[in-house]
Amino acid sequence: MRNVQETCLLLFLFLILAALSSQVYCLSSDFSILDIPDEFISDEGVFQLFQEWKQKHGKVYKDEKEEEMRLDKFRRNVKYIVETNSKRKSTSQHFVGLTNFADMSNEEFREVHGSKIKMPFNKRKIIQMKNVEKNPTPISCDAPRSRDWRKHGAVTEVKNQDLCGACWAFSACGAMEGINAIVTGELISLSVQELINCDSETNSGCYGGYMDPAFEWVNHKVVTINGYQDVPQEETALLCAVAQQPVSVGIVATSADFQLYRGGIYDGSCSSSPDDLDHGVLIVGYGSDGNDGYWIIKNSWGTSWGVEGYGYIRRNTNLPYGVCAINSLASYPTKKLSSALPSSAVPSSPPLSPPPPPPLPQPSPYPSPT
Repeated sequence: MRNVQETCLLLFLFLILAALSSQVYCLSSDFSILDIPDEFISDEGVFQLFQEWKQKHGKVYKDEKEEEMRLDKFRRNVKYIVETNSKRKSTSQHFVGLTNFADMSNEEFREVHGSKIKMPFNKRKIIQMKNVEKNPTPISCDAPRSRDWRKHGAVTEVKNQDLCGACWAFSACGAMEGINAIVTGELISLSVQELINCDSETNSGCYGGYMDPAFEWVNHKVVTINGYQDVPQEETALLCAVAQQPVSVGIVATSADFQLYRGGIYDGSCSSSPDDLDHGVLIVGYGSDGNDGYWIIKNSWGTSWGVEGYGYIRRNTNLPYGVCAINSLASYPTKKLSSALPSSAVPSSPPLSPPPPPPLPQPSPYPSPT
């Protein structure tokens, strides 16, 4: 009888250890970090998380001192992620996680990924309207309830600007790729590097720039488009524009929530003032999750940010310029079928458009390396 009791006790202990092992495995294999109990975010747990995250992203630091510094910033971000996600009030609300920027403080992130060019909003609009086409975007239209240009073969793969602050070039190229695909039926990935190297009259390469001057340069130098059009600072006008083609926009994108954004409809902390714009992205569609409307944006921070490189920004708000000022600086290129693409503007083997990610995926209840 005693042997049977001992055997049962050993079996019970084994099952407990097995359960704990499976929990540790879950901790190290899924990094959404949503509603994680405090005991899972121990120093040992965070250290293991950091090691796997480093391997996932190919992070190599110059010495032990820098690695310790990065681990400390990583630990602070893990704490911020757990606290932020615990405050979510609905399943559609945005959540944060371990993006490829998880070893950076928000101050460092702002310095590296925020635009280095700061121009008063009114002056910026004067520059943009200098050569804009005189066919204004309608304020109202019969737009479909949803639109996703990825499903229509008008969006190329997500790219990564890395440490180069040329978001303006990625956004502009994305808009030109979109209208070219819509008009010609051919999806071609344009050379962002050509814009960065050559469009220097108003824009400043990796130090920042704007999309309209890029459209202007291409219109006169490369002839892949016929012109460009600014969108009135109205959400409905922006909707009408996106219903027709992908649209370049400026946004405020250097908050901690945006740095660590992993999914859901974003309406987190960010300025809604046009004077604070610091990043350029491409709107590739819009839709809704129940009563929650959103814009679909294509970012240029690689596929480890957001939902495979895409984000969802809340629309249908009472903010004059929208969440993160997304309505304030929108424009798009125009094109006729006769505008041919010169060979110098495209690579020899253009990549195919990736399959669209699911609209609003929900995070796993345990963290994993992203």
